Amino acid sequence: MGLLDRTVIARTKGAVPRQAAIEADLLRPAGLLPPAQVAGFAVTSWRHDGAHLLWILARGGETAHAIAGPRRDDDGAYLRTAAWNVGYREGAYSAELGAALGLIGQGLQGASDALGLDAAGATLRWFTRPAVDDVLEISPGKKLYVRVTDHCDEKCLFCNATEGNANIVPSKTALRSLVARIPTGQLTQVIFSGGEPTLVKALPEMVGLAYGAGARQIIVQTNGVGLARPGALEAYLPYRDRLGIGFSLHATDAALSAQMLDHPDLLRHDAKLRAIDRAVELGFLVKLTCVVMRPNLGQVPAFARWAWARWGKGLARLQFSYAMPRGNAWLNRHLVLRFGECVAPFAEAFELGRATGLRIETSQSACVPPCVMPDYVDHQDLYGDFAGRTADPERVKPEAVCGGCNWDRICAGVWRRYIDVFGTDELRAVTDRPEPAVDLDDFVQPEVLDLTDC
Repeated sequence: MGLLDRTVIARTKGAVPRQAAIEADLLRPAGLLPPAQVAGFAVTSWRHDGAHLLWILARGGETAHAIAGPRRDDDGAYLRTAAWNVGYREGAYSAELGAALGLIGQGLQGASDALGLDAAGATLRWFTRPAVDDVLEISPGKKLYVRVTDHCDEKCLFCNATEGNANIVPSKTALRSLVARIPTGQLTQVIFSGGEPTLVKALPEMVGLAYGAGARQIIVQTNGVGLARPGALEAYLPYRDRLGIGFSLHATDAALSAQMLDHPDLLRHDAKLRAIDRAVELGFLVKLTCVVMRPNLGQVPAFARWAWARWGKGLARLQFSYAMPRGNAWLNRHLVLRFGECVAPFAEAFELGRATGLRIETSQSACVPPCVMPDYVDHQDLYGDFAGRTADPERVKPEAVCGGCNWDRICAGVWRRYIDVFGTDELRAVTDRPEPAVDLDDFVQPEVLDLTDC
């Protein structure tokens, strides 16, 4: 089994949609790449939701949302070309919007004609996700997420898995076969996630397979409730030297925790604490992740002090993550924070880390951008090399704001949805500080595992 660049996989069935390729091959030739002008509208952003391309169009104080996808006669559309359906969402129809939609259709059709693609060809090239039997996506930092289930026993206000995830394995049998074939020695981490992975009873066996295959580090991401059962953690003891357990915990008290989890059972918080206590006692590498939204923002400094008092250096890491504006967080967007609101609470928590030696950090991909908190860039968990690119197609680095930034390499980009809501006034190109000296063990581009030759 080999590691293949996405350009190789793109020539196989099940090509992976890729932001750079869509922009270069379709949007730029079609005249639809921001900041293009279409019938008096400015194209301010675009995104790919898996089945459609979506643009936000602005004209004066008017905003419209255009949408397009490969032609299907059973799918509603404002207009159809030979290969495309084009329509709009949100916002009132106007003659000017109709003209813009017509130009979008013409541009897409012209670009696909130049490539010799009909609707089926456009679907295969830009809208087909790979089957798990063909490829697995590797995340930046050589991290392979294996999602053993989509089911979860919580409904967190911020869960982004509800908007879709890659690498969902459909059965235990498939997972056993897959893990046995992964070239784990070439990866930094194999991460078992979900949903809630501990709902899968065979998870310890799966961890054992990754361990036996030589995985350098294995991570189980969990809400912790299932690991509070007597003997649950002991099942993982044979793998302790290379196994880390990442617990999600979002409040110091049961009431706020229940609010963040959208779950009425206040006893779950106590179960989580028992599981973390036991994991620390057994000597596992333990990381806590607290996802921050409006309800728990004010508790961030107190959370850090409480975690240090309770577990001390039994914790390997305490991470405060900014809630990505996707999935449930986007549905609860009234609870999504401006970056600037996070600065003071996060800084106070980071200062505690500096004083105690506890690694208190934020994720490189789920974070307040480094340019917003430049004095605390050393508290970012840096693992991906994002020079000239973003972590995923949902993010951008606006050239007008970010051009010439010395920190391009460590910045994963800013979510388009964030900019749509809050704008870019908090962002700036860092030109007065050098690039942080950090060795990033990453691929130049995200890559995939080719499973077809196994």
